[in-house]
Amino acid sequence: MWARKRIDIGTLNLTIALWHCVCPPSKKASETLIGRHFASDDLLVCLSVRSGFDLFLSEQDWPENAEIIFTGLTIPDMPRIAREHQLRPIGVDLDHAKLEPSIAEIRRLVTPQTKAIVVAHLLGGRLPTNEISLIAKEHGLLMIEDFAQSYRGQLVPSSNVAMFSFGTIKTNTALGGAIMVIQDPNLREKMADRQNKWPPQARFQYAKRIIKYSFVKFISTRPVAGTIRRTCQFLPGQHDTFASGMAKSFSGVNFFKQIRHRPSDSLCSTLARRISNFQPESIDCRIRRGKLLAKTIKNGNPQIKILGDEIEYATYWIFGILVKNPVKLTKILWTHGFDATTQSSLRGIPFSPNDNPRLSNDQTDVLPIGGKQEKLPNIDFMLSHLVFLPVDLPMPESEITRMGDLVTHYAIPTTVTDERFPILQN
Repeated sequence: MWARKRIDIGTLNLTIALWHCVCPPSKKASETLIGRHFASDDLLVCLSVRSGFDLFLSEQDWPENAEIIFTGLTIPDMPRIAREHQLRPIGVDLDHAKLEPSIAEIRRLVTPQTKAIVVAHLLGGRLPTNEISLIAKEHGLLMIEDFAQSYRGQLVPSSNVAMFSFGTIKTNTALGGAIMVIQDPNLREKMADRQNKWPPQARFQYAKRIIKYSFVKFISTRPVAGTIRRTCQFLPGQHDTFASGMAKSFSGVNFFKQIRHRPSDSLCSTLARRISNFQPESIDCRIRRGKLLAKTIKNGNPQIKILGDEIEYATYWIFGILVKNPVKLTKILWTHGFDATTQSSLRGIPFSPNDNPRLSNDQTDVLPIGGKQEKLPNIDFMLSHLVFLPVDLPMPESEITRMGDLVTHYAIPTTVTDERFPILQN
């Protein structure tokens, strides 16, 4: 079985990370090294992007029910954090080919209550943000970019805040940690002061993560993953649940208690090592595999839609297709040794007449809110027809081609009658 997602860290780095849980280097030295890589002093090392976003919102003097516009496909914890701060997340729909929002739609959604725009760069690609940035400047809004899925090495962002994640399944993972690049030094200092009042992540907890994901890395190897899949076939639905659950960073109750920790010295040292030794060329193989898979599917059946097919400079962090039979296709691919899935951590920002934006610490579901929030038909369609295919693995080209051939043979393309949503135009 070719596992759906690899843990992008080698045995040597895992060993060093574990040793640093016993004898951690200076946190200040680690932060200096990270700052040198990002060519910026205005950055903050956090436990996760969730933690950094929570810090950012904590330092905003915005009125209750102020609005934040999000590109509408994101992890549910981001709008959840906004609601915790008594803010209203407003989603903007995306087209399936470029995963871009309509500029006209963003303009329509901006009101005097709008305070910020959050842009998530998805699937390893990067959205063009010039026009969105102009809208933000025109209306005096803050612009936040979420690069959690799109790390490619050094970048000098132009937004007010840029967020980079090095969580479990991210490119160049440190098994945790995030970098917040903050243009306003006063804001960065306030966020740092608040974070310093949080309890530190225990080195023991980070060591447990290293051991856990060393095991996950082992069981993700092809022979072991196949054995697990064959075992789980006697427990309907458990294979997909097991594989998806292993990648979760924050689960269960007390979500805000979990994210409100500052990173341990051990995590900072691992993060500094991973960032300073990152080789952008390591993404090239993934890009070649993604392009080969896309070409195979297009040649075999051009009617099958590839998610984000027109993203400029796509790096194929994940590879998605839209089909009429996602569940059946996934099971067929499993039987042929490819760990495809219909499950995703991404969600559309939901619609509901509920006017209460607040979440309790123990709630795990995203509570929708109303106001002017509208349904996101394109995103709803994507999520209901989506299958993710494994490409972030050292698969030979023959296996990539075989997987593409299986998709073209067994996938049922979506049709015009399925697409009862508007095609967004910029």
